[in-house]
Amino acid sequence: MGSRIILAIALSLGFLVHVTALRAQDYRARVQGTVTDHSKGAVAGAKVTLRSVATGVESTREADASGHFIFDFVTPGAYTLTVEMTGFSVFQQENITVLTRGDVTVNPELSVGGVAQTVSVAAEALALEFNTTTMAQTVTGKMLQDLPLLARNPFTLVLLDPAVVNRYSTVSYRNPFYMQAANGVDVGGSTGGRNDILLDGVPVGVDSRGSYTPSMDAVQEVSVQQNSVDAEFGFSAGGNMSVSMKAGTNEYHGTGYYFGRNPALNAMTNRYTRSPNLVRQHIGGGTVGGPILKNRLFTFFSYERWSKTEPREGTRTLPTDLERVGDFSQSLNAAGGLRVIYDPWTTKLDPATSTATRTPFPGNVIPVSRIDPSAAIVMKDIWKPNGPGDDITGVNNYKATYAWWTKYYNISNRTDWVANEKFACTCATAHSGRAWTIRITPTRPPHLPTTAA
Repeated sequence: MGSRIILAIALSLGFLVHVTALRAQDYRARVQGTVTDHSKGAVAGAKVTLRSVATGVESTREADASGHFIFDFVTPGAYTLTVEMTGFSVFQQENITVLTRGDVTVNPELSVGGVAQTVSVAAEALALEFNTTTMAQTVTGKMLQDLPLLARNPFTLVLLDPAVVNRYSTVSYRNPFYMQAANGVDVGGSTGGRNDILLDGVPVGVDSRGSYTPSMDAVQEVSVQQNSVDAEFGFSAGGNMSVSMKAGTNEYHGTGYYFGRNPALNAMTNRYTRSPNLVRQHIGGGTVGGPILKNRLFTFFSYERWSKTEPREGTRTLPTDLERVGDFSQSLNAAGGLRVIYDPWTTKLDPATSTATRTPFPGNVIPVSRIDPSAAIVMKDIWKPNGPGDDITGVNNYKATYAWWTKYYNISNRTDWVANEKFACTCATAHSGRAWTIRITPTRPPHLPTTAA
């Protein structure tokens, strides 16, 4: 019985991995290059190792007959590339920054020498994309930390691209808990509501809306592509917005933050009704990430909560005490004349002129016997005016401010498991106060070759 349960769980997880892999538009990158000597001749058979600075995870390739090597499915981050070959000094390229869907070229040039010697290059490697016509822009982690963002919605950072046009009516509609906030922009044309929205390569768009938006402190990079002509993007009308979430590393790191607003520190904000300031704003959260098992198993957790109270204004025209009992003898129109109330039972039709006439109620007062009992009961529940109104008609004689509450929380967790060089997977769960999002994605296919094709 126990073996059957284990088999069922394994099959279920396998199905989830398979389905997620089929649907994902990959956010990972490529690192490639050609190994040569000083004479620019190809060095075949060189051992090329790409090592993640954050996690220590390594991948190894062997240069082919042309000296070429390729690392596909590289997770965004910082890397070091090392090349070893008998008869040559060890080559080491540091500070390789890999962005979302990037294509980084590193061409190592080996020097004749012993393997005990190491030639280290600290200059940043050049990122060139030769295999796509897509125009893209990436907002890196450093920019995410330094740039102010009113609504704390990472998808709105795509507005930094000149090809992106803002279609939000107000800043409040950019808030992460608005379902249409992630897709409220035009990317390279009229594409609002028809852009492709990706989170770690997995589509999170539902028609013209988004389903989940991570907190700012949980985001590593934000990328926008103006014309996603690659075949893997089938939903997009020309715009693709991709968010990459942070992952755990070999070191423990965490952040904490709080944004607050208290009316005790503010001047008068409502000169319209001079009512008390109702604004209360509390936005706080934090992140923590680190290793569960060094070089193999990592996790990253984030939490954010919003508790906001904002003022709203309401203006209405409500019946006066006299009008509530049917007395319209004091009700005036804009010209200062009486607002006449006619008796509907006195209606007379003149067939010759096709006109109807009615007689006003005596004194412009509706008799109590003519007032519907149900209407009289309902009238008791309607608010009474709290002011004289804007003019002699008494229009807008009720003005008030009231509180509008916003309660929102955002939880996410990402766990990365590197089983070996040929297989790794990511399990992520997220909840934003509306629905859970769960995804299991293989991050390095098990069939990936160890040498360049």
